[in-house]
Amino acid sequence: MSVASPTARPQAHRRTRLAVVLGTTVALGTGILLAPNAFAYDKYGPGYSIPDSAGHAGASHLGAFGKPGSLFPHAIAHAYCADPTLPGPAAGGKYSPITPFKSWTSKATGKKVSSSDFNRAAFVLSDTRQPTDAQAAAVDAVIYTYLNRGSDYALPNGKRALERLSYKNVPASVKTLANTYMQEAERFAGPYRVNIHAGSKVSPGAKVPVTLDITSATGHKLPNTKLDLKVSGAASGTGSVTTNIAGTARTTITASKSGTINLQATAARLPSTTLHAQTPGNGKAQRVVVAGGHSTATATAHLKATTAHGGLKVVKTAADNHKVMVGVEFEVKDRHGKTVARGKTDAHGVWQVKDLAPGSYTVHEVRAAEGYRLAPDQRVSVGDLVTAKVSVTDTKVPQKPAPRPRPVHLPGNVLPKTGA
Repeated sequence: MSVASPTARPQAHRRTRLAVVLGTTVALGTGILLAPNAFAYDKYGPGYSIPDSAGHAGASHLGAFGKPGSLFPHAIAHAYCADPTLPGPAAGGKYSPITPFKSWTSKATGKKVSSSDFNRAAFVLSDTRQPTDAQAAAVDAVIYTYLNRGSDYALPNGKRALERLSYKNVPASVKTLANTYMQEAERFAGPYRVNIHAGSKVSPGAKVPVTLDITSATGHKLPNTKLDLKVSGAASGTGSVTTNIAGTARTTITASKSGTINLQATAARLPSTTLHAQTPGNGKAQRVVVAGGHSTATATAHLKATTAHGGLKVVKTAADNHKVMVGVEFEVKDRHGKTVARGKTDAHGVWQVKDLAPGSYTVHEVRAAEGYRLAPDQRVSVGDLVTAKVSVTDTKVPQKPAPRPRPVHLPGNVLPKTGA
């Protein structure tokens, strides 16, 4: 960018940030790869003085402006120019307070910046730590690329973009860093989504495993990211979990009673999905985007805590021949004598009842098969997720022997008298 010498001096200071670990490399924003080291700012801030596009030595700056101070009095971190074809901030006059932007139009191309490039620029700017010269220069190159895609200032092939990285005083590591930042942003920029994976049903007293993750716009899981949890309804408690290097966090929920459990998971310090910028009083000068900002993502899952049910299986056989008995009618009564199920045995002599709450029941044979006696009632206990088996055997009704005729003996040859 074209610049004029500001009087404000950069101030070294520590900043907090959200850290994501990819392998052994600390990532997110300008923190990738390089550890803090000695700063060799030029007069404008972290970065390097370079010729402008017309070849005027020292007339441009590749990097960030030091903590803006009098130049950008409302800024809280470093600022980066956003409009490469316009004069630098010294020509801007008084700059506005920091303003959030949800969209952006490039003054170099006249086109609206795509949502993906917009979010990637916001992602890279989320890191507010004090950058080294190389880090600030790399971010400068990346911001010009994302906010001016298709211009000469956009990597990987923009003529001026490559020229800015090729001056002798700019180390080769700057281009490597810029490419690394862009690769990172393409994987991990927002908007973000919190995902909760849990079973839909819970039994009171049982522990239910819950898996959580946070995905970026491209579906990549964010590692080493904290999630605050809030549980209400049929369970209670709060806490937090942090995703591991693979981007997954795990916890358990125990229902205290029957009812609905509400689990809310919030990632409160995600990289920004908003650009924070200051606009110049002179509309012909460059706007500047300021490092900082974060976004939040929340998800809620609803689990149903219900008492686990069991079942009952009746097997009906005949006592005399041990064969199964078909079509025998039964009913099941609860402990209060209320009939809760009724049915007949099938072709295999089996009748099953499902979805019975744990407790004590009576199996009652309603109607016996022809020629058989009713079986006595049986008490049975049904447990959680258990099918109780009841064997019922009918005995035959004993048949009365047929009467045998007795001979009649009359004395002598006397015939019975009949008539008058």
